[in-house]
Order: sequence, then C-alpha cells, then structure tokens
Amino acid sequence: MSKKSNRKRRQKKRRPGSTRNVRQQRARSESSSRAKEPDSQEQDPALMIGSETRAAEAVTTLWVLSTLATGASLLGTLTFALINAWIGEQEPRSLALEMLPQWFIMVGAITGFVGLIANFLTTRLRNFQAPFVVKLMAGMICGLGLAIGLFVK
Repeated sequence: MSKKSNRKRRQKKRRPGSTRNVRQQRARSESSSRAKEPDSQEQDPALMIGSETRAAEAVTTLWVLSTLATGASLLGTLTFALINAWIGEQEPRSLALEMLPQWFIMVGAITGFVGLIANFLTTRLRNFQAPFVVKLMAGMICGLGLAIGLFVK
C-alpha cells in the first residue's frame, strides 16, 4: 500500500469531531502563525535594525559609555576618600592611596564633559529618542562628575 492510502485509512478511522483532530488542527494553526510573526515584525520600519544612522549609533554608544565611566569614577572617588578617611592617623598613608581620589575626580571630570556633549548630540541626531528620565539622569551624573572635577581641589 502507498503512504497516501495509509493516511486516508487512519483519517477515516477517527471520528470527525475527535479531540485528536482538533488538537492537530490547533497545532498546525499555531505553528503557521508563529512562522508569520517574524515577517510582520521585520516589515515594521520602527523595529528594523539600521533605522538609525551610523553617526547616531556611534554618539549613543559614546554617551552611554561616558555616562557609565563617570558614574564609576564618582563611586571610585567616594570609595577611596572613605578609605583614606578611615585609615586617617592610624597608619602612615602611601602616596598612591592619597592620590587615587584625585585621579578618579579627574577621570570623572573628563568623562562627564564628554558625556554632556554626547547627551546633547544624541538628542539632536537620533530619530527615536531615549526616554526623558534616562536623558535627565545621564545629564545629572555627567554634570555632577564635571562639577566635582572643576570645583573640588
């Protein structure tokens, strides 16, 4: 017997309203709908990769990295300033340990300045803007790093 005749026999043995038939039909419709979903997402221009210019993506990457570097340098400044204050007069301090907070302040000032400029450029160049709160927090972090670098020691 051929495969077609076997298939027809199996289908004839089942009742037309059996749960197995319904489940098979449901599975077929779900698998076909899953296969169609990525195509519909790819056609939406807002979700397509490459909808931003290369300059906008580069400035956005610079903005995010400089904001993270500024935040990390502020945390480093605070950490080493607390360590220096805790050690205090207990032991003779090394010169390197005393210089670390100033080094972190300098790095924070530089990356804060770059982050503020990149924040402005990102706002100008991108088609799809970052949320307002993200831009505000990044501006505050970068501004704080720059202000501490300019006005502390």
